Amino acid sequence: MRFVHRTLSIGLKEPFISNTGVTTEVRQSVVELTWEELRGYGTARGADPAEVAACAPLLAGAGSPYELRRVLDRLAEAGIGPAARAAVDMALHDLLGKACGQPLHRLWGLAGLPLAPTALSIGACPDDELVTRGRTLADWPVLKLKLTPRDDGSRAGLLRSVYSGRIRVDGNGSWSPDEAVRVARTLHEHGVELLEQPVPPGDPEALRYVHERSPVPVYADEDCAGPQDIPRLRGRASGVNVKLVKCGGLLAARETVTLARRAGLRVMLGCKLESALGVTAMAQLAPLADELDLDGHLGLVGDPFTGAAVDRGVIGLPTAPGLGATTTSTDYGDN
Repeated sequence: MRFVHRTLSIGLKEPFISNTGVTTEVRQSVVELTWEELRGYGTARGADPAEVAACAPLLAGAGSPYELRRVLDRLAEAGIGPAARAAVDMALHDLLGKACGQPLHRLWGLAGLPLAPTALSIGACPDDELVTRGRTLADWPVLKLKLTPRDDGSRAGLLRSVYSGRIRVDGNGSWSPDEAVRVARTLHEHGVELLEQPVPPGDPEALRYVHERSPVPVYADEDCAGPQDIPRLRGRASGVNVKLVKCGGLLAARETVTLARRAGLRVMLGCKLESALGVTAMAQLAPLADELDLDGHLGLVGDPFTGAAVDRGVIGLPTAPGLGATTTSTDYGDN
């Protein structure tokens, strides 16, 4: 297989603010694999370009996308990190679907299953902007509000005053356990349906403390990097947020979903602020999820890829073979 790696920078229509900072553009790696005149694409925001490039020699000897698992095991054994592995994983799955002439979700037997609506995220914006956005998005079924350490949960009430739909909150590890419980009680008063990662990751007992006392279901995000984390999250959260760049791609994401189900955890599929290529890849697993957070491409300007359609929260899975993401860019020619 021929391996090509490029980096891609895409601007945002407007800055996105969270407790990790202000994002004005997204920069990500794009992998293109060519096999028998078919091209497969994969991407990962946050991957080290040098590490992605280091995957090339490890792909030597891979005869086809049908050897996907063997190739990915080889990358893991060589110490390639999950983000770089995710980019290669997506490209291999894209090739696999194209070689079989079917969308990936059909190859997995997921066709015909219902899809949950996806949330649309609102950053940590000023109160007047939050009110304006809540009114503008009144017909969107689910909104996710990003909160920061200075928030006490009352901003969810501000959003509720102008928006009657479903509200979720992402804490991004903002609070101590006791603070998180107080915030959760306030969120409950405003009808918030779930709270993601209220405490900093890395302390399972802190997560358990909040989970056992919160009137709002608590989901692990940063505390759930992949299948290896599911056993320790059992009894410490109500659900998990699975992302491709955290767990290493679609193969690991499917395993994480399966293990989460066995552990009695609900499953949310998430994404980064990223190209439609990565979001569309994760959307192939959407029929397996309880909740979806697949809006990371909607605020981008100049994305060379198109893929899963999103219409006021309703996701339409592509019917093209493979991942179903296409491009008209001369740098990312489509097969």
